[in-house]
Amino acid sequence: MRTRAWVGAAVLGLLVGLPTVLSGQCPDGSPPPCGTRATLDTARYAILPFEHREGSRQTTLDGADCAELLAEAFARWAEVHLADKTRLYDALSRRRERLPFRIPFDTALAIARRLGAGRLVMGQLWSFDDTLRLTAALYDVARGGTPVREITTRVAATGAIGAAFNALADSLLGADPGTAQGAGAEQTHSLRALRAHALGERAIREWDLERAAREFRAAIAADSAFARAYLGLGQALLWAADSTADAVRDRSVIARRAAELLGRLGGADGALLLAQQAMFEQRRPDACRQYREILERDSTSFSGWFGLAECNASDPAVERDPQDTKRFLFRGSWHTAVVAYRRALLLAPSFNFIFGRRAAERLSRILQAEIYWWRAGRRDGESFYAFPVLEGDTLAFHPVPAAQADTLTAGTPPHAAAVARNRATLIEVTAAWVDAFPRDARAHRALAYALEVNGNIAPAAEAPRSALTEIQAAQRLERRPENRVGDAVGAVRLLVKAGDFEGARHLGDSLLRTTPRRVSGPAGVAILLGRPALAARLVAPEDPETEYQGSADNQSVTIPLAALRIGLELLAYASAGAPAESVAALEQRVERSTAGLPAASRPAVRSALLDVPAELVFDAMGPRPAHRSTPPGPSRPMAMQWALAQGDTASVRATITQELGLRGGALARDDSPPDGVYLDARLLLALGDTGVAEQTLDAPLNNLARLHSYLLRYLPLAGGLVRMMALRADMAAARADEGTARRWASAVVTLWSGAEPALQPVVTRMKRISR
Repeated sequence: MRTRAWVGAAVLGLLVGLPTVLSGQCPDGSPPPCGTRATLDTARYAILPFEHREGSRQTTLDGADCAELLAEAFARWAEVHLADKTRLYDALSRRRERLPFRIPFDTALAIARRLGAGRLVMGQLWSFDDTLRLTAALYDVARGGTPVREITTRVAATGAIGAAFNALADSLLGADPGTAQGAGAEQTHSLRALRAHALGERAIREWDLERAAREFRAAIAADSAFARAYLGLGQALLWAADSTADAVRDRSVIARRAAELLGRLGGADGALLLAQQAMFEQRRPDACRQYREILERDSTSFSGWFGLAECNASDPAVERDPQDTKRFLFRGSWHTAVVAYRRALLLAPSFNFIFGRRAAERLSRILQAEIYWWRAGRRDGESFYAFPVLEGDTLAFHPVPAAQADTLTAGTPPHAAAVARNRATLIEVTAAWVDAFPRDARAHRALAYALEVNGNIAPAAEAPRSALTEIQAAQRLERRPENRVGDAVGAVRLLVKAGDFEGARHLGDSLLRTTPRRVSGPAGVAILLGRPALAARLVAPEDPETEYQGSADNQSVTIPLAALRIGLELLAYASAGAPAESVAALEQRVERSTAGLPAASRPAVRSALLDVPAELVFDAMGPRPAHRSTPPGPSRPMAMQWALAQGDTASVRATITQELGLRGGALARDDSPPDGVYLDARLLLALGDTGVAEQTLDAPLNNLARLHSYLLRYLPLAGGLVRMMALRADMAAARADEGTARRWASAVVTLWSGAEPALQPVVTRMKRISR
């Protein structure tokens, strides 16, 4: 089953210049310049992975596990501050330091300074049958790494390992360090639990949250009182946004047991567990308060900043505006969320690796960088929606009920300003990721996306870094076949946006020769190149990146996978506008596939699968079985098409006149989605408003760089673009505007030169015009 509440909106935008990107960061996570050199905190300790000495036998604990246990032991002491663990992992990742760790001393000092730590701990591990020999040394970073003390100890590999690390920490700290809290490293007496926990921490270091959760669950199964295993599991679930049945159960257990586990944790970890408890119990304001308290104690805490972002951004609650009771507000501040996300991701760019192949989309949604995305909320069981706006220097949302969603206008100056600022932040965050990991394809892919939504498609003298150069870098670095397909699709889209139709067709042909299946994107390329039958074979309902429309009433709808596949096949043919017999046959198959659904859900599913295809073929096939004037919806285009089919041109004209008034005299702007623009232009032509139809088509066609970034993921966008070109060429030829006619006719001929037979009449007509 797939569930979707997807709302199309006319999109308007503001093209902003590429912001200056600064690499690196100050110890507090802010971007440079840092001003004066940061003062090192002499109470802050950076504990680096131990070196596993040559010749010693590999055991359950590796050098990083030893550092983890020693950090837990240090954390008992309230007066001792530890360098943030996520930032430490990030620093090691930047330098490609991994098992077996061999960290040079000057590198260790540089890491400590980067983390603002005045103290550095390094160690060595030897393994001899059933005995571990540990040597740990403490250094004064502020004095250039002067040794403070060195301690050597032995511990039975199957003995009281936690107690040994507690004793080691106490010895390194020397004099009484103050008040102790929690059990430190002595969290469990189960060797099996300790081993599983170590594997979970290792998975976190490698940004594999699914594996981490699995190992932490194993640790809890071996010792149900293992507090740090619960803490690690909770963090993995939060970061992964895991909503599976297992995750729901785990969240409930962690929330219920938090109070009894608290006493075994140090102050910082205990505060984090309380924040997790509040998040898992849906007490987001309490969670935000807890994360703020964490940040008051340590302003460089990655978990604090990311948690503060999540507790605000994930809060769906809608409330009355206390200053204007006619308006509504979200309880969680997205402004705070964006500020906190930025801070967190600049503190530890490597965290982006947890998003995997969807990093670009996850980041752009986190930062609301697409002008057609809105925020959804709930109040008293009712759905609400809002676009972001910039009010002064604050990002704000004013949600309206779902029934009034059509009243929301995208692209107003406050909305465009909000999106522009978010795009600048997205570029800053992804550029920091590339600067930290220049050899990683995922980082370049994310930066390419950020530059694309900002309009920086091709390199220019003033801005050599562009979406095309970054996606090409990702293609060179990527080794996974499925990701290489995604990069090729991205490159096709960027070539179209750059106006290089020949290059787009050549690359698209090459991609389609391999007929990749079960991934989003190739079907869109097939539509772009005039091959709807091939696109129907390539649709990928299994891929979460596949986009499709929701019900016309803007409510969430659950669609059986088999029905969704048929609906996507229908959408492929309808997006290209032909052949009519395939459209009609697939409409009947959709009806049969939904006939057995419950009566309560069938209208919404039918609307999701049939409405958009019906709208897309109205100009060629007339009203379809899905056309109606009754709920759900219908959408504005369907309502006008229905009225037109009934001969009611007056109401269609009245609706368009009203829309022109709301949109400042233009139905489309430079970044309006092609499918909606095509439908509007067809309606205008039916009313005889040729001049307004030309203006509507010209807005996006003359600004291809502003095309939807989902151009090849949502099939109507790809089909609508080429059909717009053909329609504009026909209109220009009728008015003897030879330059415009040839321009767009040539584009159609280039893109559809290998089109399937059903579209060849269009190609033939365009060839005549382009001569």
